[in-house]
Amino acid sequence: MLILGALINVAGYGGMGFADGFWSAMFFRTLQGLGLAWTFMPGVKAIANRVAGANNISGNGGRATSLYVSSFAVCSSFSLVIAAEISTAFGWQWAFALPAISNLAAAVLILILLPPVVPAGAVDNKAPFKVVPNFRPVLRNRTALGYVIASFTHNFESLGVRAWTVTFLTWAAATRPDIPADFNVPLVATLLILIGVPTSLAGGELGHRIGYGAAAFLVMAASALAAVFVGFSAAWTLWALVGLVLAHNVFVLADSGVLSGGAVNAAAPGQAGNTVAAFGAAAAAGGLVGPVIFGIILDRTGGGQTATSWGWAFASLGVAIFVGALAVRLLSWRGP
Repeated sequence: MLILGALINVAGYGGMGFADGFWSAMFFRTLQGLGLAWTFMPGVKAIANRVAGANNISGNGGRATSLYVSSFAVCSSFSLVIAAEISTAFGWQWAFALPAISNLAAAVLILILLPPVVPAGAVDNKAPFKVVPNFRPVLRNRTALGYVIASFTHNFESLGVRAWTVTFLTWAAATRPDIPADFNVPLVATLLILIGVPTSLAGGELGHRIGYGAAAFLVMAASALAAVFVGFSAAWTLWALVGLVLAHNVFVLADSGVLSGGAVNAAAPGQAGNTVAAFGAAAAAGGLVGPVIFGIILDRTGGGQTATSWGWAFASLGVAIFVGALAVRLLSWRGP
């Protein structure tokens, strides 16, 4: 599945360079979404299958998952500045060549370095294949359910931030005289996301030490508090703007490691794959809805032409992530 997902990404990103209109671009963008769905969360399951004690808080399953998730921050951050430089030098079409090549390399690496394993508690592999998985065992698992809900809200926030940060910073740079004219927005956005690597690892380690439910609640509540003020700070001092944008990105990305690790540890025996599937489905839904809701609020509050407009849009992310924090507090607090 990982290999097939990577190859779908090769087609999705490579084909985007040949898109000549809305519908062709939408087709290749859809392939990219499918490729991501078939690689990112299944990769979490692949990690869980290969780390001893993945379903035990004393093991390294959560730590390994946090490390894996942190790689997403590395690549997604560098992709912004690399795409900007490539498009400037060679045209926007060539900006899609690198992810196509990297996914081809990923397929080869998976084929060579990831031999099949039989996970602990695996069910009969001859069971009938189901297109739609049965999530009822996951939903009955109170601890896992909290992480699934939090996965939706986390991706609601994180994808909203990723989708709109460059636009927000571009608007702020254009309207604030105290920001230099040569302010490099793609580079700054890259650094903001890149800071998620150590923070994601730190979140996973905190979860390993004090419990994933407790760590997730603390980090998500802090992220919600920062989100409420970050947009409005565009009308405040430059240091307030910089500090809140930085703090918000730190807490947003710290969520990912602790939530993924908690979900893996909360899975019941024989339900690790199902739990990861539910977690991933919730993540995909949140990632779809978050940027759209953000954009709708921008449109309804002035089209993103004032700090107040941006403030309400970012505040919507804060409300969403606080709902996830409450879900973890009520459902997963006493779990692993």
